[in-house]
Order: sequence, then structure tokens, then C-alpha cells
Amino acid sequence: MYQRPYSLEELRDNYPSLLKDPVHLWRAKTGIELIHKEPTPKEQKRIWENWNKMSKKMKVKSDKKSIELFGKNNAEHNQDL
Repeated sequence: MYQRPYSLEELRDNYPSLLKDPVHLWRAKTGIELIHKEPTPKEQKRIWENWNKMSKKMKVKSDKKSIELFGKNNAEHNQDL
């Protein structure tokens, strides 16, 4: 089952510095996962597995944002990471 990324409220309350990061801000606003560099391989794997549980419509939006931010879709970015 897909687990939504932290909401804006959750970020404000627990990780306010992440509100300045465009990846985390976008994830919080949209509720859509976006592949990005995580601090541990375990968290990287969790994010990728969560991304794969999203609907096709969500993946399309996520890929569009990934290309905008990183110049590659989520699958390519995950493979590179």
C-alpha cells in the first residue's frame, strides 16, 4: 500500500528545514513520491518501493517533476543513485 510522503504540516512540525528543499516541498504539497538522494541505502530502497506502489497517474506527474528537477525520469534517477 502506498504511503504518502510527509504533509506540509508534518514537515513544519518535525523537519522545518526540509521546507526549503524543492523535492521535499513538492512531495509534501502533492502527496506524490519523487525519487531523490536519501542518506541511507535502506531509505533509498523504501522510497523506490513506495514510488512503485503509486498509481500510473501519480507516476506520470512524478516523472514530469523528476525530469524538470533532475533531467531524468524516476526509474533512471533511481538507477543512477
